[in-house]
Amino acid sequence: MKQLIYILIAALMCVNTAYAQSLADDSETKYPHLNGHMFPSFSHFKSSFITTSLQANLGFGTTAPLKINGLKFGDYEIFEFEGKILFLTMGVEYQQRFNKWMAMFFSFTMAGRSGTDMNMIMADGINTISGGNIGWLIRIKQSRKFNLSATLKVSNLTGNFINVSQYFSDLINNVPYPSVIKKIPAMNAGLGLIGAWAISPMFGLQFHTDGALGESFQREGTNIYYSAGVLGDIDFMPKQKVPIGLALGYTISSAPDILSGDNEAIHLIIGKIGYTASGDFDLGLQYSYYKMKMISVNRRTDVSSFSLVLKLYF
Repeated sequence: MKQLIYILIAALMCVNTAYAQSLADDSETKYPHLNGHMFPSFSHFKSSFITTSLQANLGFGTTAPLKINGLKFGDYEIFEFEGKILFLTMGVEYQQRFNKWMAMFFSFTMAGRSGTDMNMIMADGINTISGGNIGWLIRIKQSRKFNLSATLKVSNLTGNFINVSQYFSDLINNVPYPSVIKKIPAMNAGLGLIGAWAISPMFGLQFHTDGALGESFQREGTNIYYSAGVLGDIDFMPKQKVPIGLALGYTISSAPDILSGDNEAIHLIIGKIGYTASGDFDLGLQYSYYKMKMISVNRRTDVSSFSLVLKLYF
């Protein structure tokens, strides 16, 4: 019996050694890396690597204190409100690798915004967007330090907009078919390029650019959506043996799932701190800052948000 146990232990050790060697030989498996540098993951910024993975993002944010104009009756204005607006986001994406140059991904996103008190809810309403996309990730080029891939995807989103003050405004102004709740679907399709450059084992750079054509939540006809960005990161694990990574970047986007229904591009400043000692998962806290033009306020509003990003590699 003891001999059998010893044989099983030896066999397991051999299998584990062979498995570790296969991982070391194949740079496309597990945590994506080039030139000894491991690239972190972000929300709203897709990785260029052909891997099998599952990513989940959970975030929240708030605006700066703001004042929302009330309803106008001739020369008079009533129901002015002051307060903050809360943003909540949740996203899940699964990507399946088929071979070294192609993968398929599916994602689901839910985003919403609402006032932090009843006055702000009455003034700005409750806006939610849900849906997802399906697409392909295709490798174009990979070298020891550089990776470039293309994306092809179709997105289908549904916006639910509840706005009491807008309803009364429509009634007063004799707008046809006023409604408190508006449910609007929006579908679009697009192409993109994403890449990664390992400057050294400590420093890396990621970038993306993409465009899409599709429907608008404002129902102004067919819209062209675009986004582009660049992110630099530093990993202290290779040289300092400290399992901490820092990243900082910039993105411009007119994607409807970020805008929550307001048709104007936003500029995001993104920062992240993450854990970098594991080859099986990526875990980090992401901070985003941007200015959003909101219809209810009729001006740009500061928004700060935090997201917990977890990505598992298989």
